[in-house]
Amino acid sequence: MTDHTAAAAPSPFLHRVSLEQLNALSRDTAMEPLGIVFTEIGPDFLRATMPVDARTRQPYGLLHGGASVLLAETLGSTGGNLCVP
Repeated sequence: MTDHTAAAAPSPFLHRVSLEQLNALSRDTAMEPLGIVFTEIGPDFLRATMPVDARTRQPYGLLHGGASVLLAETLGSTGGNLCVP
């Protein structure tokens, strides 16, 4: 019988950081007034939440595209920062 289980790839994150540390870095940034909070760190991913409320909705009641981009950029740049020496 052949084992087809993929070997776990090493984490691309070179830095170990806690959720508390990531969220502390968010103070006094664009993340704070929009309510973005890091919620999970995995071996190769980050998760965060952002409320859809008066701070992040467009006049039509939908999530504002700029808020979506800010959330995506926050996760991408933070994850990328954890990957470089």
